Amino acid sequence: MRPVIVTPPATEPVSLTEAQTHLRISGEADYVNSLITSARVQVERYLNRALITQTWDVYYSFWSYDMRLPYAPVQSVTSVKYFDLDGNEQTLSSSLYWTVTSADPAAIVRKYETTWPELQYGRPDAIVIRIVCGYGAASAVPEPIKHAIKLLMTDMYENRGTQVIGTSATKIPNYITDLIHSYKIYEF
Repeated sequence: MRPVIVTPPATEPVSLTEAQTHLRISGEADYVNSLITSARVQVERYLNRALITQTWDVYYSFWSYDMRLPYAPVQSVTSVKYFDLDGNEQTLSSSLYWTVTSADPAAIVRKYETTWPELQYGRPDAIVIRIVCGYGAASAVPEPIKHAIKLLMTDMYENRGTQVIGTSATKIPNYITDLIHSYKIYEF
């Protein structure tokens, strides 16, 4: 599976005003906005979640019974496309699969007694699933996640470089991961 962003989020879960208030500064708008975005991306990667509505293409090289989708919560599956034996792009009929969004991670699941169509031989990324995911607007993002973004942004602001204390360093400090751990999606 290889996800590629198509439409990034239009806003951030934490506004510039909220961030500046949290940092107790006024000004440095461009820098603070970059910190908000960087912190959001880092939290999204840790959680395997999309926070604000965004569109992704998820590429697969082969069919499987259930095709897991990254970045919960999945709002919708826009399309499932594939390259047939002749190399022509086709849209998979939704009558062949279920879209399971009630579980995290969401998945495309082949219906019983159906078969997936054959793919062009040897073609990498022969399947592309377009999904829309995220909580929606900033107001729908859980408060602990927003607070974690603020804390991470503060850490980035106060330590403008890699901080190594002792012998081990982490990308997201443990006190922040502990705050949002219950929202993390694991792949097994």
